[in-house]
Amino acid sequence: MAVLLEILDVNTVIALGVGVLSLWWFSVRRPAGVPPGPWLAVPLLGHLLLMKKDSREQFAAWRRQYGDVFSLYLGSRLVVVLNGYKVIKDALVKNADAFSDRPHFFFLDLVTDSKGVLETSGPIWKAQRKVSLEILRELGMGKNALAEKIQEEVKEYTRVISESQGQPLDLTHLTQASVSNNICSIVFGKRFEYDDHVFEEILKLVDHIIHDAGAGSGAMFLPFMQYLPGDVFKLQSIMNNMRLVLYKFVKPFVDEHNQRFEEGPDEDFIGAYIREIHQHRSKRLGSPYINDTNLLKLVFDIFGAGTETTSTAIRWALVYFLHHPDVQDKCFQEIHRVVGTERAPNIHDRPNLVYLEATIMEVLRYGNVTPFSVPHATACDVELSGYKIPKDAFVIPNLDSVMSAPEIWGDPDNFRPERFIGADGKLWRPEEFIPFSMGRRSCLGETLAKLELYLYLSKMVQNFHFLPPESGQLPPLLGVAGITHCPERFYVRAVART
Repeated sequence: MAVLLEILDVNTVIALGVGVLSLWWFSVRRPAGVPPGPWLAVPLLGHLLLMKKDSREQFAAWRRQYGDVFSLYLGSRLVVVLNGYKVIKDALVKNADAFSDRPHFFFLDLVTDSKGVLETSGPIWKAQRKVSLEILRELGMGKNALAEKIQEEVKEYTRVISESQGQPLDLTHLTQASVSNNICSIVFGKRFEYDDHVFEEILKLVDHIIHDAGAGSGAMFLPFMQYLPGDVFKLQSIMNNMRLVLYKFVKPFVDEHNQRFEEGPDEDFIGAYIREIHQHRSKRLGSPYINDTNLLKLVFDIFGAGTETTSTAIRWALVYFLHHPDVQDKCFQEIHRVVGTERAPNIHDRPNLVYLEATIMEVLRYGNVTPFSVPHATACDVELSGYKIPKDAFVIPNLDSVMSAPEIWGDPDNFRPERFIGADGKLWRPEEFIPFSMGRRSCLGETLAKLELYLYLSKMVQNFHFLPPESGQLPPLLGVAGITHCPERFYVRAVART
């Protein structure tokens, strides 16, 4: 009897082992024709254990081993990584119908019902993007009136910096708050004081969402993680912080705009969208996707994106000014020659500030704020570079593989704005310069971001000479990986120019 039980135990162990191996094999085996990639995958986790905190180095190594298109498994989900300008353009531009969807994340269903513009696909996304672009143009996107409003914010920003009288500053919050005020003015119809307690707390929540979503990104591929005790991968933290921003900050503004609508729609993004909701409701064939639920998440998307990326790029510019004082000096000399010091640089000076514009482009290339863009998903089975990419594959456009490519830039590891100035002295914009991605899902706020960077940096360099603390300590060039690639917090002295 004991022998029989021992045999049964052995058979049970064997059966369990076979079951686990089968589960592993069928969950991570690549279908025929799918791009190659690392073979050693763990059951339930896939290749997550092989991923480094900053994935750029790991992706570069796998590209060398497997080619410009490779695949891996995160959890049981197939992920295809696109490398190099030609491959990314083939996918996002030439095969836009197949590669313009967004992947589905289970945790977003729990927070936002996957609405808005950033994570949606198909008709929902098309409706949100179309109406958003129309409203932003209506509100002056790319026009002088908007530039003048931003200049007023920049004036206040530099005024506060001047109060430091050359003492070391951590400009993280001030820069984030000031840049965020530009999008707040567009979306909410108001700006906030930099020391507004509620505004400060909301910006901290946005920071936490960006950082936690990057640090714990692997858990987003593991739905079972939501049922485990504790919050090791910050999933609950991400969801709670998103809810706070959505329902404690954004929703009250939307509710106030709705209550005032009968008196006439507010002249801001929320007011214009509410007007669109009423118009679509009154039309027999109006879009069902222009509604209050999408408005809430759409405002969240625009607020978050408009707050984070541009302020991060400005801080990267300061990092590079400290490491390359000659670049800062050349920017100042050009501004002094073209504009002088009696007035602030404006939108009309922009074509003549070639070196400054080239410096901004180099900041965007070298700093590479969104090295993997926003992930895409395939809407159908599609062939790319001789491989079969199945429907619903998670697709990562590795923009870092373009922005740091030696075959394009020659010396990509050097910070050199001159690379964007042609022999004729005019600005050179190579098609491979894609910091805002490309194709249908390229950044909605690209025009605004470029305008902000120009107006902020031109005024900052005109007014201040940026220096390291008296200790001489320079900020590290290696950034912190999250949803965005941002510099570590650092101190800088802004010495007024005389």
